[in-house]
Order: sequence, then C-alpha cells, then structure tokens
Amino acid sequence: MSTTTLKPKGLLREELVAARLRLAPETRAARSARIAARVLALDAFERAGTVALYAALGAEVDPAGVAAEAAARGKRLAYPRFILGEHALRFARCEPGALVPGPHRTLEPPPGAELLDPGALDLVLVPGVGFDAAGRRLGRGRGHYDATLAALGPAAVKLGLAFEVQLVAAVPEEAHDVALDGVVTEARVLWRPR
Repeated sequence: MSTTTLKPKGLLREELVAARLRLAPETRAARSARIAARVLALDAFERAGTVALYAALGAEVDPAGVAAEAAARGKRLAYPRFILGEHALRFARCEPGALVPGPHRTLEPPPGAELLDPGALDLVLVPGVGFDAAGRRLGRGRGHYDATLAALGPAAVKLGLAFEVQLVAAVPEEAHDVALDGVVTEARVLWRPR
C-alpha cells in the first residue's frame, strides 16, 4: 500500500493513473486474472444470482475472467449504461460480446437491453482510480458511480477491483461518496471494517 498522505483528489488521481499506466499490458493482464480468481473464491460471488460488472477502460483491472465464469455458472450479468438526463448509471442485462460503444469511451449494453432494478444486483464490481482500506474510492471525477452505489439495495455487496499500486493510505472523502464493502487486488481482499 502506498504511503501517500491525504492529497487533493485531482493530484492523487493523476499520480494513481500514472502508476497504473506504468504496469505493462501483460502485467495488467496477469494481475487481472489473479484478481478474478480472488473474486471467484468469495462467498459473495458464490451466492450472487446477478453480478454487475464493467468493461475495462484503458489500464483498469479487467473483470473479463469473472464475467466468463459467472456466465458459465448460469449467473445473470449486468453492465452499466449511461441514461441521458440521469446521473446514476443503470445496469442492464448483457453478455460481454454484446456490448456496444457508449459515451465517455465506454462499452455498454445495447439499446433495448433489459434494465434491472438496482435491488436485483447481488454483487457489484466497481472500477476506480484509487482505493483505501476503509472502502473509499477515487473515481474519474464525474460522480456517476457514487450516485449508482447510493441507489443499490442494502444486500448488494460492493467491491472495488484494483491493482496494489492503486491502494493508498486514505482517499479524500466528500459528503456524496459511498463506501465500498471491500477491495480486491492481485494480492489480497480488504474488507471495510464494520
């Protein structure tokens, strides 16, 4: 874990994006596979009927291994979609191969894909730029995931996926931020203290 002290979000975001980009593509792929293996070993994954995840953008942790195993086990997959006029993302049923280009360079479910009620999501895997052991997350700065996480049902397990280089001592917190239940890296699972 980095010894980074509390810094402004913008500066911290720049440092962590740079650290993630310094990982070679093959290193990111190998570490993403280890992160997927850790997720697949969790009781939260085993119990989940619906798994919400994301299509990796740039140097993010790629949850494709989780998606493949979830589909093989008959779990429902849901991916986020931007809805014009809404700040929170909406999750829609979709298989990875059916994702289409969306706004902000993301891949998302195609128009017409079944939107799911936020309370139907059992396990939600979340990308981010940085994370800390208290479940705080530093995103890209638009607040879409914070609004989305706030709308989830209380039973949903919310886990950030991160490379170890994305962990910091403390992520600056604002009133609208929503803490995750834990963070999964290639080396460990950090559960937020209750």
